[in-house]
Amino acid sequence: MMNKSFVLTILLAVFCVISGKSQEYLTGFNGGIPEEESQTVRDDVFATLPFFDDFSKKSIYPDATKWLSGNVYVNSGFPYMPVNHRAATLDVIDRTGKVYSRGSSNPFIGDTLMSVKIRLDSLDKSDSVYFSFYYQPGGFGDSPERDDSLVLKFGYNGNWKQMWSTEGFEFDSTFHKVMILLDDDCFFVDDFQILFFNYGTLPTTMYPNDRSNMDQWNIDFVYLDKNRSINDEAYPMIGLTGTAPTLLSRYQSMPYKHYKNNPITEQDNIYDIYITNLDVNIHEVRYSCDIEDNNSNWSYSYSKDTIIESYYQNGVLTNKVKMSDFIYPYNFNYDTTSFTIRQYIEVVDEHSGEVMGDSIISTQGFYNYFAYDDGTPEKGYGLVPDDTYMAAQFSVSQLDTVSGVQLLFNRTFNDANYNFFDIVVWRDNNGKPGEVLYTLENQRPIWDDELIYKFSYYTFNDVVKVNSTFYVGIRQRYSKSINIGFDSSKDNRQYCFYNAGDGWKNTSFSGSLMIRPVMGSKPYFVGVEENQSVNVKLYPNPAKNIIHIDGVDDETASEIVIFDLTGRVVNQYHFNNDIDVCDLQNGLYMLRVVNKDGSSYTAKLLISK
Repeated sequence: MMNKSFVLTILLAVFCVISGKSQEYLTGFNGGIPEEESQTVRDDVFATLPFFDDFSKKSIYPDATKWLSGNVYVNSGFPYMPVNHRAATLDVIDRTGKVYSRGSSNPFIGDTLMSVKIRLDSLDKSDSVYFSFYYQPGGFGDSPERDDSLVLKFGYNGNWKQMWSTEGFEFDSTFHKVMILLDDDCFFVDDFQILFFNYGTLPTTMYPNDRSNMDQWNIDFVYLDKNRSINDEAYPMIGLTGTAPTLLSRYQSMPYKHYKNNPITEQDNIYDIYITNLDVNIHEVRYSCDIEDNNSNWSYSYSKDTIIESYYQNGVLTNKVKMSDFIYPYNFNYDTTSFTIRQYIEVVDEHSGEVMGDSIISTQGFYNYFAYDDGTPEKGYGLVPDDTYMAAQFSVSQLDTVSGVQLLFNRTFNDANYNFFDIVVWRDNNGKPGEVLYTLENQRPIWDDELIYKFSYYTFNDVVKVNSTFYVGIRQRYSKSINIGFDSSKDNRQYCFYNAGDGWKNTSFSGSLMIRPVMGSKPYFVGVEENQSVNVKLYPNPAKNIIHIDGVDDETASEIVIFDLTGRVVNQYHFNNDIDVCDLQNGLYMLRVVNKDGSSYTAKLLISK
């Protein structure tokens, strides 16, 4: 749009979930994968049947015992109602969030997902070996267009054969199922492989800043096994999908002191759970939710029995949960705390030993920042033309100070959005930004060349006092989208505002600006390292199973938190000098020791197995 207005880097869509049995096929996309993305096939890693992955492990990268490719992002943010709660997303950015340098307005290869070698040499065509998977264009991300595509190839003896492909189609949140029979003798070898990759296209636009992450494809429930048939619709599993509840009415995260001052208002005891039945039978299941404070012995448990039908091919069952007696404790003396939320679904009828259940483990943080988002920017948000403003609304329950702000920026092709902007704090004026309290001028996007989706911290030079409602946002100084992260899976549009020269208005887009004001004087929050006045030592490091923590006062230490490369919590423990990390995938993590007074120390932890 050329008039003063707001634009999302990627248009939003309305989604629904059904299952599609039809399959689309394309010809012409028969190229290989880029040389820099090709993987060295390890001779020491083999898989056998059944080969299965529902991408439910905590790591943001594919399971290294099953997959070789490293740029695919495993997550729960981009897929909309997947078969269970996570999926693998293929797009046009690498593992650090950079748009591929080969990007073009013509179709180019984006991500690749290549399996390890799978031994099929003891089988033949008579064993009825089928490969199946579910795929979804777009989801909460950008729907691929007609020039975009998702491609599947099978590998054998160093050769590749294209088996399936589909072109992009917009405004479709469906997870479609594909089944392919291995009916060629060439596939029954000791080095069979599976390869997914996608073609993307960058838009030809007068705004280069819009050429960001796009053309997402979500893949879930990859399954290769013998003795299957084309009518093999069932899998013995009852799953949980969707995102985990926060049990807060407004924020995804907020400072504990502001929650404690008004817990009834900030609490939300009603939420939806989404269950997927992949079996052919109707089942009685039990839903359970266990919540535990990570700094004390406080805990809470809830359970509910319900009947579910065989329905995934027709949608996702929504079940409303009302925990009328639940409230997060508000009498702790901590400055910060966190809670582990464990959701379970289990079959409790006569099939309980045959049909698998599922679980989702998440963390509710009460740190010293406010957040509407869950940490994944499915879209990018910007304004046109120059001298326009965006802001998010926040409320405090007592006088407080804003010491800085966390911002997350999507990267664009050739970092075209590396432009100056101002950070602004406003008073409230009848529900909209009013008088300017503070301006931090001449800032630029900060990215991390090693970590994807990492927030950057912008420190304020002055003390900014706030009381009740206030606003934090950006003055976009140039007529190019700043492309700030936009979480389209969390709809908080009533708290998001823009001003393109004709007054403040609420955004019409469903989602949340990824703006997190940091409150108080101590910069303790997820994703930012702190001053290391204490030398925390970890050994062995790299580690495989057990690590020992040294250099910490055992009397004051309260909690251990491990973050993955996105800054998300992957494990939490009551403090102990020895902890078991055997469930962590290979990669780099941050281990944080949190003291009882809220102070903390951070060290890098490398897992190598």
